Amino acid sequence: MAVHRWQALTTVEFSALPCSEMVAVLPLGATEQHGPHLPVGTDALIVEAVLQRALERVAELDLVWLPALWCTKSDEHRAFAGSLSLRAETLMAVLHDLTAGIAAAGFRRLVILNWHGGNSDLVSALARDLRLRQGVWVFVVDIIRSFPAAPSPVLPGEPPPFDIHGGRFETSLLLAAQPDLVRPGPYTGIGADYRRGRMAERFSGYRFLSPEGGRVQVGWESTDLTADGVIGDPAGANPSEGAASLEQMVDQVACMLREIAQFPG
Repeated sequence: MAVHRWQALTTVEFSALPCSEMVAVLPLGATEQHGPHLPVGTDALIVEAVLQRALERVAELDLVWLPALWCTKSDEHRAFAGSLSLRAETLMAVLHDLTAGIAAAGFRRLVILNWHGGNSDLVSALARDLRLRQGVWVFVVDIIRSFPAAPSPVLPGEPPPFDIHGGRFETSLLLAAQPDLVRPGPYTGIGADYRRGRMAERFSGYRFLSPEGGRVQVGWESTDLTADGVIGDPAGANPSEGAASLEQMVDQVACMLREIAQFPG
């Protein structure tokens, strides 16, 4: 048993692998603005960091991992320079085509490892289509929704923090994973949430309405919620908190991969 990198194998080596008994892993990142302090490649960098660390813990499994898709559905960030996006129908077509090739190589189990909220609903709906059309079991590991954001202090009588993009959670993760790419702080006066900025102006006080996580969700773009691109509050971000969150995610993803590997494809 071994973990292989798809791009490092030759076609002869693929033919010799027991692909029908193996698991293919496709990470999804994104290229989109993350405010004034994080690079546009933040999502791809985080999903790669999680996967690389998880693969070190599952060396006993038969896995082949593909390079991360670095451009996915990010049109909600179109107002900010550096953001790149595929249309929903384009991303769906790309995933169908890639899955067809993965199936043609003999794989019967595919893990889509996602770190970008703009992909979540689309990939969840697409998983069954891929199963029906391509004959492959598709397992969606949506890290961005499966793991809670880092804790932030909540003062009595104040609304809870809302940290989904470039805030304390992602800033801490990148400070732990690739600190050289994070612009130096302090990270004060950045972002918006239920307490301040455009998001507070639009959504504070509603019982059901929320950009994400509420009973009534709203289709939004970044400029509806924030002036600088950050949805959350990066103040207080630190590498030790990021390392702890990263460790938790890596441990859980490794456990998930082991369970998926046991599933009869």
